Amino acid sequence: MKIPAIIRKEAHELIAQFGDRLSYLGKIADGRDAYSFTFPDDQEVGFPSVFLYDGHVVMEITGFDALDIINSLNVE
Repeated sequence: MKIPAIIRKEAHELIAQFGDRLSYLGKIADGRDAYSFTFPDDQEVGFPSVFLYDGHVVMEITGFDALDIINSLNVE
């Protein structure tokens, strides 16, 4: 799936530092599309970054909320 430009714009700092590592996760229960940024294996980072998009607004989620979203979509 093609990642929307608005998602890439929101994740531009991560992309600049680690490369284009965005992927589509699926739709969450409220209908928003979820995208994740996967850090390289050799990077020690905290929580993942998840971007939610409703077709108009992008929201970046981190922390335990990001893990909950990933788990709700059964993504490993």
